[in-house]
Amino acid sequence: MRQTDLAKTLTHFLSQYLPGQRNVSTNTIKSYRDTFKQLLRFCDLELRISPEYLTLDKIKAETIQGFLAWLEKSKGISINTRNQRLAAIHSFYRYAQAENPEIMFECQKILSIPFKRRQIKTVNYLQQDSLKLLFQQPDTKTQKGRRDLTMMVLLYDTGARIQELIDLKAEDIRLAKPATVLLTGKGNKKRYVPIMGKTCELLKQYMEESHLLDNGKQDCPLFYNTSRQPFTRPGVTYILEKHLKKAKELTAGVPFPDKLKPHMMRHTKAINLLEAGVNLIYIRDLLGHVSITTTERYARANSEIKRKALESAYMELVTQGVPIWDENTDLMNWLQEFCR
Repeated sequence: MRQTDLAKTLTHFLSQYLPGQRNVSTNTIKSYRDTFKQLLRFCDLELRISPEYLTLDKIKAETIQGFLAWLEKSKGISINTRNQRLAAIHSFYRYAQAENPEIMFECQKILSIPFKRRQIKTVNYLQQDSLKLLFQQPDTKTQKGRRDLTMMVLLYDTGARIQELIDLKAEDIRLAKPATVLLTGKGNKKRYVPIMGKTCELLKQYMEESHLLDNGKQDCPLFYNTSRQPFTRPGVTYILEKHLKKAKELTAGVPFPDKLKPHMMRHTKAINLLEAGVNLIYIRDLLGHVSITTTERYARANSEIKRKALESAYMELVTQGVPIWDENTDLMNWLQEFCR
């Protein structure tokens, strides 16, 4: 069977363009791949066009709009996920219009499909008392408990994304002063993050106990499960939830969230840095944000920071008592007549 132009273009896009020219991460490529798996399934189920017969000219802007609506209705995806799928499609059609100029007009119509506006969620984070109690839950008398504590403290101290933590290898840790961790973020962008003394001590003890400081172990994952494989996102989430549940059972009167996702530790680090007066530029670099706009949402999230900022800028302009307007009968009468 003859290869279709869609099959050829999509194969080159995923296997050559994204990793070779864009240098995007493996996770991004997987996300884009999953988008087109769903698009092919949509065309097969809804349009009755099998993947092997699907060509570029059969996919119109209306097809993409129908696909996005189908995802929201039948798959129940969120607006964020819907926009991520559309971003992957936009990226593909920017590439496709250069490779296939004859479909440029339809590509531009697809590229004009807008992202759906979404409500910006509040930033959830742990209070300092809650964070301390959470760190007290792992049983440090056991090796697993020491591993869990080290993982949670490092996740908080570095402000790492969950994938950045999972991808860490022994060679990415520098225990000598100044102690740092090399994180690989989105788009394979690397950044060195300093770690505090107690975190460094925990890491050193954990790595010695796990024999990760031995020669030949530099390429081993820093945190691994019983199968010696790197942790997965659900695996790290399970550990956090387990210790959150214990903290809730043992402690009353301390506010805890209903669920504890790994990203909440990152939010907590950012908020704590802001409360300590650290400049937003430094926080942006620590968290690996491309734009300072992303970092600014933490400043908007913390009401205590807002209150202190307003108090510091407040000037006492009114020195006399505020007059009681309803006692001024002439003014009240004038207002009543004016409003008739």
